[in-house]
Amino acid sequence: MNGSINASPNNASLNASRGDSPRKTSLSADSSLFVSRQEFPQGCSVKLLSQTLPRLIQSQLNGRLFVTLGDAPEWSLDFRVGRLVWATGGEHRFRRWQRSLRQFSPNTAPNTVQLREKEIFDHWEYLALSVMIKRQHITREAAAELVESTILEVLFDLLQAAPKIREICVTEERQSYVGEPIAILSNAELLGRAQLSLEAWQAMGLGKISPNAAPRVREAKALEAVTSPKTYNTLCSLLKGQLSFRDLSAIMRHELPTLGRSLLTYLRRELVVLDELPDLDSPYAGASNQVPSTSMANLPLIFCIDDSPQICYIMEETLRAAGYRCMSVQDSIQALSTLIKQKPSVIFLDLVMPVANGYEICSQIRRVAAFRKTPIIILTGNDGVVDRVRAKAVGATDFMSKPVDSERILQAVQRYLNEDIL
Repeated sequence: MNGSINASPNNASLNASRGDSPRKTSLSADSSLFVSRQEFPQGCSVKLLSQTLPRLIQSQLNGRLFVTLGDAPEWSLDFRVGRLVWATGGEHRFRRWQRSLRQFSPNTAPNTVQLREKEIFDHWEYLALSVMIKRQHITREAAAELVESTILEVLFDLLQAAPKIREICVTEERQSYVGEPIAILSNAELLGRAQLSLEAWQAMGLGKISPNAAPRVREAKALEAVTSPKTYNTLCSLLKGQLSFRDLSAIMRHELPTLGRSLLTYLRRELVVLDELPDLDSPYAGASNQVPSTSMANLPLIFCIDDSPQICYIMEETLRAAGYRCMSVQDSIQALSTLIKQKPSVIFLDLVMPVANGYEICSQIRRVAAFRKTPIIILTGNDGVVDRVRAKAVGATDFMSKPVDSERILQAVQRYLNEDIL
């Protein structure tokens, strides 16, 4: 995808307009006018904030809210005709964007939409999303889900941080940079859902923990003694202080409160600890070393069919970091049709899956002429002689025992890609 956006915002400076009390200004040359400011010297409350946000949004036809917490990164909420259409900012702005793309547009790399400006302006994610819709890299339905998910996440963080909020500023926008709303959403429903999510999180005893914190295994031996081998391997492979609760929730397909509750016992026993996780680099970090989107389609595509979200995540992160394209499918029924459409260079295939197992899928793949020579590597937790013989009989190329690791994944890919070249 070659998605350069030529847009440069001209936001008015809020600092120049802010007075000691809420007031309107008249700056006819600017596209954004400072309208009012509400201060919370002693902090806010969830109830007060849930009442204040709708009132401020509905006070202007089109505009933005800026929410500040002292030295913390600022949040902003865009609204059109009194309805929220986008939200951004906070401590994990770029991490949230990458996670959302992986969830709602898994075939899109986060850096494939490049902006011409050398500034990360306020609406760049929304503009990038609009370009992706126009170029059919994401459906409007999926984009609307991404917008809704993003707003809910920002509202959750705002409500949780309510006691620390010191100021909310409102601007009126004469010129809309967001453009046509991607999704028409209800403010009341969004706030209600965010409140329910926060209440569920707090009910699990996690009220003081941020979902942006990153769990890390601290006492591996003690953890191994109180968990099953499968649970232990999963926790050790994912809890390295590099993934937030939200990242883990998306990877493992667990609701955030459910995930938090499953880890709470380990946290209380200090077998798992929480690290502060910095945001990812901005899309311009290392821009000169980015692979041009026009050439990305020529990179080898590696395909993973596995019903385990953890395995799919490890595959994707390992292979993309090494310069390959990677796709994963967790539904065995959809696997063959997706393979035919994508035509991968190497296929990793889980042996034990619901509905259709690896033997059946491998046999189906080999019936397609285009895949008769494509390397198929079986992933299994039971690396026995009988399994190997049966897999060879249906056309498997190789076996890899679980749990998988980055080194063995890359070795297998490089080996079979080199054989194909030779």
